[in-house]
Amino acid sequence: MEEQRPEPVILSQGTNSNRNIGNGTASHLCGPLLNLVFPYFSWVVPLILYSTNSDEDPILKHHLTQSLNASITFSLALLVHTVLMFVCLGFITALAHWIMYLLWSVNANNALKARQMYNYPFTINFVSP
Repeated sequence: MEEQRPEPVILSQGTNSNRNIGNGTASHLCGPLLNLVFPYFSWVVPLILYSTNSDEDPILKHHLTQSLNASITFSLALLVHTVLMFVCLGFITALAHWIMYLLWSVNANNALKARQMYNYPFTINFVSP
């Protein structure tokens, strides 16, 4: 008599929510924090995270898209702040804008942890979700 093999048990087929939250957190916080080191290229990490994780979870895709749009918008605004720095008090405007961008990123990260959508204020939508 031949024995039949039991069917394999698949424990989990869904996406790992901790990994999704980690990627979303990295995308939200790398934008403002990398501006301190690489001011005009802080959009690279959110772009890499968007391109590698945008097909998994619709909430994660929305957050990665918003983070990428905010990073690109802030990089363009930083060019304006640089011009203003030579004309008037551009350093103060850049500092105020960076603080607001950091606060918006923290708010977006909190919304991601609560599994809610979040849109950055004053952001141009270059990439649509």
